[in-house]
Amino acid sequence: MSSDDPTGIPFEEAHWDLVPGRIVLIVIDPQNDFLHPEGWYAQKGIDISHMRRTIEPTQQLLADARAKNIPVVWTRHGSRGVEDGGPFMRLRPFLKDGGLRQNTWGYEIFEELGPREDDWYVDKTRLSAFYNSNLEGVLRALDADTVLIAGVLTNQCVAATSKDAMFRDFKPIVIEDCTGTTLPHLHDPAIEMMRVGWCEVRDLESALSEIRQLAKRH
Repeated sequence: MSSDDPTGIPFEEAHWDLVPGRIVLIVIDPQNDFLHPEGWYAQKGIDISHMRRTIEPTQQLLADARAKNIPVVWTRHGSRGVEDGGPFMRLRPFLKDGGLRQNTWGYEIFEELGPREDDWYVDKTRLSAFYNSNLEGVLRALDADTVLIAGVLTNQCVAATSKDAMFRDFKPIVIEDCTGTTLPHLHDPAIEMMRVGWCEVRDLESALSEIRQLAKRH
C-alpha cells in the first residue's frame, strides 16, 4: 500500500485543542432505566455494571466542565411505545412491555449525576442524538466547535452520535472512562472504531488536564 506516511497507516488520529467558549459537553442517555439498580435494564436481568462504571468519572467530568462554564447537554432515549420506537426497539424483546418510555421515572436522568434545571435536554427516539431532534440547533446556538461526549451505550448511541457530530463538522471527543455498555466485550472494539474513524478518544485525566489548563490560561 502506497502512503506518504512511512508507517503505512492510512489515517491520522484526531487531536483537537479545546477552545474556551466553543466547547459543549454531551452526556448520552444516563437515564434511570440504564444506570439505576431499580431501572428497567437491571430489573430484566441485564448486567449494568459496565454502564455504572461511568458514574464516578462522569461526575468528575461534569464538575470540571461546570467550573469552566462549559454548557451541559443531556440526551434521553425513549418513545411512547414499541410502535414509534422503530425496528431497533422491536429487536429488544425485553422492551416490549416497558422501559425507555417517555414521561416515566426510568426515562429521567440519573439523579446522582446532578442534572440541573438550566442545563440543556434533548429527547431522542433513535441511536443518534442528532436524528429528528434539536441537538444540532442547540449546539449551533451555543457556538459549539468541539463536543465532549460521555454516556451509554459505547457501541450504540455514543458511536452513532459521535459519528453524526463529525458529519455536521463538529469535532467529537469521546471520553473513554465515561462510556459504558451492556456488552463489555464490544467496548474496546467500538472505542477503536471511533478512534480510527471519526473522532478523538481521550481518557478522563487527559481531558480534565486540558480543561483545567484552560482556566489557568484564560
